[in-house]
Amino acid sequence: MSSCRIAIVGGGLAGLAAANALQTHGIVAEVFEAAPELGEIGASVNCSPQAVKALKAIGVAEQIAAIGHRSPGPYTRNMVTGEFVEYVNRFELAERYGEPYYCFHRADLIDALAEPLDHSHIHLGHRLKSVDAHDDGVTLRFENGSTADAAYVIGADGVKSVLRQALYGDDNPTFTGQMVWRALLKAEDAPADVVEPHGHTQWIGPGRHLIAYYIRQGRLLNIVSQIDTDEWVEEGWSIKGDPEEMRASYPDAEPRLVRLLACVKDCAKWGLFARPINDNWGRGRIQLIGDAAHAMVPSAGQGACMAFEDAYILGRWMNACADPIEAFENFRRIRMPRVHGVQRLSNANNRFKHLNDAEKQKKDLASAGGTKGKTAWVWGFEPVQEWDKAPVVPAAYADPE
Repeated sequence: MSSCRIAIVGGGLAGLAAANALQTHGIVAEVFEAAPELGEIGASVNCSPQAVKALKAIGVAEQIAAIGHRSPGPYTRNMVTGEFVEYVNRFELAERYGEPYYCFHRADLIDALAEPLDHSHIHLGHRLKSVDAHDDGVTLRFENGSTADAAYVIGADGVKSVLRQALYGDDNPTFTGQMVWRALLKAEDAPADVVEPHGHTQWIGPGRHLIAYYIRQGRLLNIVSQIDTDEWVEEGWSIKGDPEEMRASYPDAEPRLVRLLACVKDCAKWGLFARPINDNWGRGRIQLIGDAAHAMVPSAGQGACMAFEDAYILGRWMNACADPIEAFENFRRIRMPRVHGVQRLSNANNRFKHLNDAEKQKKDLASAGGTKGKTAWVWGFEPVQEWDKAPVVPAAYADPE
């Protein structure tokens, strides 16, 4: 049996970001990761300016600058007609908010977050089996037979969090009624004109949307989509899919999208799971972050961003409070209203992208001032200056009083 003051369960994006955040304040945490090696499955991670600020503040500025791809921004078309809907100029937004919008390959970002850490504090092959929280600490038991005693635990073990289940019982994420297709192409294998004029195109239409954009400095083209479905689809990043089935999911696609889908030779699929908006983020000596606390649909591109904000702000509270339990309580008090708002925005975006009425989509965008109008409060957040301030959340997305 080993013992430590702070254990982080989960060595993915949220867990490694939290380890870096604590390290900036001289706090050493032991990270326990289920996989035999670091490196999450999945193709891409989007990171908007406020989350880039959080990543820089936890000490990985050089690493992310070296691996991040700067997209000019999504050019949105109607999936059926190919008609232009909206363009969001991310280069202009970078000037406004002071940091770029990056697209990362997920494995590259994991490596970047792992690099500054002492790997003797990262324990691989430790899949959490059970948890025993008691008055003076928490005992973690792993499937490999080992145990660890920790004074305090940060749960970053994802959407199927064992720590969350230990705290709240049968609190599993629910199937959203949507599935995701993912494919990754070498840039030279994809017709460049399909994703012109900016190399980042989104198609929205009845019951589905699809996004294609470059990552790894333009060497790879990431394709990801969401589709409404009545059939339950298993959750998981790497369930092998059938390219013909993927193509058949877009029966009325406009010619550019048809040509793009014709290039897909391998794909993955999974069911999309999320949690209802709630306050079940931890208690006592256990604090949940990232998907373990607030798994959301990816329609605002903020799932990883919220995890990075979590990591930075939790680190600040851990440094500011002598009692980690007090730090956890303050973290939840500050973070919940903002993250709940982002969850509601993600749900609203999800409904908007899958509307049957193309004209209503345009009117909805115009009434909100476009995507930029809907997301200004998200991207304009200043985590370094506002980490301990009550967040600004528009009334449409705020918690009811």
